[in-house]
Formats: sequence, structure tokens, C-alpha cells
Amino acid sequence: MAVMDFLAAYDAIAEDDVPQRVALLREAMATGRADLFAELRAHRPVFGTPVGVFVTRHPDVLEVLSAPGTFTVGVFGPVLEDVLGAPFILARDGAGVHWRERGYGQLMLAAEDAPRVRELTARIADAVLDEVTAGGADTFDLVQDYARVAAARVAAAYLGFAGIDEETLHSCTRRMQWAFAVNPGRDPEVHAAGVAAGRELHDHVAELIARRRTEDPVDSPDDVLGRMLRTRLPDEYGFDDERVNANLVGYLAGYQQNATQCTATALKELTVRPDVLADAERAAGAGDPARFDAYVWEALRFHPFVPVTPRLCVRDHVLAAGTPRQTVIPAKSVVLACFASAMFDEEVVDAPAEFRPGRPPAHNLVLGYGAHDCVGRYAARVIVPELVRRVLLRPGVRPPPGGERALDYAGTPFPQHYRVRSGRTAVPTT
Repeated sequence: MAVMDFLAAYDAIAEDDVPQRVALLREAMATGRADLFAELRAHRPVFGTPVGVFVTRHPDVLEVLSAPGTFTVGVFGPVLEDVLGAPFILARDGAGVHWRERGYGQLMLAAEDAPRVRELTARIADAVLDEVTAGGADTFDLVQDYARVAAARVAAAYLGFAGIDEETLHSCTRRMQWAFAVNPGRDPEVHAAGVAAGRELHDHVAELIARRRTEDPVDSPDDVLGRMLRTRLPDEYGFDDERVNANLVGYLAGYQQNATQCTATALKELTVRPDVLADAERAAGAGDPARFDAYVWEALRFHPFVPVTPRLCVRDHVLAAGTPRQTVIPAKSVVLACFASAMFDEEVVDAPAEFRPGRPPAHNLVLGYGAHDCVGRYAARVIVPELVRRVLLRPGVRPPPGGERALDYAGTPFPQHYRVRSGRTAVPTT
């Protein structure tokens, strides 16, 4: 799409022809998002549409996400709580549930866990890869046979979902996330499926909590659920087992689908760049996993699992005040903070189209920003790269030639299939 192609076509549609304008916008988002965002950054960085105000420049996205008292999660918060059947940090702003339970989440999902979570992920990933490559088939499905299973097994072992079927963990979270995160038209069937999945997972976890309460803590697994059950908060906070349940399920809902799809999309972004892939393979085997991690996060900058995050503006706000793009955002506006655009803002990010591992952390917004960044970020920062790293340590486990871009969404918002060759056993690391 040439410069101004989208805006020229959009402006040519009568302002009152909302369906046609929305259809054009959705087509551009689905088929040429990077070109659309580049055009908006250059010519209309704060772009009002019938579906919301697109905010595309890096400083403006950060401004929106730095002001949760003005730009709230009111767009999706109520839906998320419908799905979970309870209050949750991602669905609330400010004091009370959000700040109190976010602090609780930082204790439960502790930064100090990262080294052992990386080791756990490596063991599980290698075991799953051994299973799927032992069958003798020439190829396997990276999403269904590996990433989905490995992510669920990490959740079982680290978060504490042991005893709940892996397919249940994956299927329930897929329906839940579809309902609260990628159902902008509020399709009632998608919403009902998400609510039912949330209830199903709640009931499984309630049984799990009841069983764990009867166990001797000395014999209980050293996982996040065990940590939650051992922790006593003041009675006035009302933090009973239902709150433990809601938080644990919420952590899983924010993890399972994202870890699964990031494994596939990061591998895709690496394999479409042969020189980068060769460098990443060397880093994977160099005995310094943190060096390798930078390749995965840079890959995900090109394919973030949350390209756009919505907010509800609750009071008039002057965005980008004092700049040529200064814009008044009226109260009650839906604001779409575009991570996928901000990370390619030419005025902030040096040579954004180049693949450069090790960029400044502020230039990578894959795990979010501000009050609602990823509460499980310390674990996520090692789980996702390690799931990819274990694949790259097997030289033959790669997409077949010509299949590097062949991510199949199968009519869903999430990658469902990605064929790779089976390869051979893992190479030793130094």
C-alpha cells in the first residue's frame, strides 16, 4: 500500500457511511497492519474512527498507559470479570483490588523464581520435543504438539495446576481470552463460551484448592498455588480461597495462549530471516541463555501478541500537548493504544525495520507498559525464550522450505498450526 493509500480511501468514504469505513479499517488491520500504522504515524498519528481513537506514536502510547485514572480498562474490564466470575487486577484500576492484588501478585510470581522457572521450562520443553519427534513422522505441528503442551505443563508445575488435564487448561483459556480480549463486536456466542470456560476452570481449581488444603504443607509442591495457600493476609482484605482461585485462574488466562502463540510467532520471525536465525542458533548454544533471550523479544517486537490495547477515556484529555499532533480526546472515547505501532516509531526507535537484539527495554512493549503491564513478567521473560531456545537447539526442527510464514489461525484469533520438520535430538550446549 503506497503512502496515503489508506487515508485517501478512508476519507473518500462518506463520514456517515460508518459500516464501509469500519470495513476498510478492519481489512487494513488484518492484511496490512504495519503499512497502516506507518501511514498513520506519518500523517494522522492520533486517528479518530467509529471504533475508537488510534494512538500510534511511542510517546503518546506511553502517555495513555501512564494515566490509568484517565484512560481506564473500562472497555474490557467488565467482560473479563464476567469471564472470570470475580474481580481481577487486569479488570480494575487504582486502589482496592488492582493495587492491593497486583502487589500480592508480585509476591506470588516472584522475580527470584526466574532461574528455576527457566530450568523447569527447559526440562519440560525437551521432554515434549522428545515425545513428538520419537514417533517417526517427518513433521509435527509446533503449536498443537509442542508449544501448547509444554506451556500447559509449565503452568501445571510452576503455577500449581497439576492434576488438571492439559487440554482443559489450554481449551478453557483459549475460549476465555477470545471472549475478553479479541471479541470487539461482543459476539454473544463467543462471550457465552468464555463465561462457560471460566466457570469450568474455576470449578476445577476449587477442587484442587480443597484437595491441597487437606495436604501436609511439607508434602505440597513448591509452586505458586502452594505459596498462595501458605500466605495469610489481614482479614479485612477478604482474601479467601475464592480470591486465591480468581487470581490463579487469572494468571493462567494471561499466560497459556500468549506463551503458546509467542513460541510459534517468534520462531516464524527468526526463520524468515536466515542470517538472524543463524546468529540466534549460535546464541542458543552458547551457554548464555540471557544473550539468546534478546533475539526472541526482538522477534516478538515484529509480531506482538497484543498489537493494540483499548482504554476508556473517562474525562477530556489533551494528548501530546504542545506538539503539532496535540489532540483533545473527549470523555467516553475508546482509545486504542497501538503497541505494534509504537515499537516502530521512527522518531524514537533507531532503524525500527532492522532486526536488532538488545534494544533499550523502553522500545519493546511486548509485555505491556504502566499499571497493567504483565504481572507475571519475570516468569514470562524466561519461559517464552526458553521454549523457543529448546527448538533451536535441535537443528532439524525448522519449518520446511517455503513454510516459514505458514502460520495457520484456523478461523480463530490465535495461531493454531505451524508445521515443522522433526529433525534430530538436541545438541549439547556449552
